[in-house]
Amino acid sequence: MLGLLLLLAQTSFSQSVKKASPSKSRNMKQFSLLVRVPMKYSPDQVKAVTPLWEQLLEEWKKAGVYVLSFAFPGESFTVSGKEKRIKKEAVLSGDQRVVSNLVIQAETIEEALELAKSCPILMHGGMVEVREIPKPIVLNQE
Repeated sequence: MLGLLLLLAQTSFSQSVKKASPSKSRNMKQFSLLVRVPMKYSPDQVKAVTPLWEQLLEEWKKAGVYVLSFAFPGESFTVSGKEKRIKKEAVLSGDQRVVSNLVIQAETIEEALELAKSCPILMHGGMVEVREIPKPIVLNQE
């Protein structure tokens, strides 16, 4: 059953990337994909989804979509108010917490949303928030 799920997910990822792959001549914008997982997201689910993420990122790199990504699965802290109170807590959206951020490029928000549909976390009850980055990130290519 898991094998079938993984095969279906792989096919879906490839189709989404092909539909939304940018060509080199288009005017590209950058988008942030904030990846959220349910609070009950298990280590077994992480293991199952990791190869799918690796494959997706490779496909995005080949298609010229990927800019950068970083995960932050550990503890989080907030600083708030005039008192600058520090609390060890995650900011939740419903029962979900942010665990990573990916920056991709696409011509339109619709293309970015299509790419977000290929994120493997969705099949585990996760969510991907897509926002345009107003000032593009420029990486030093040394």
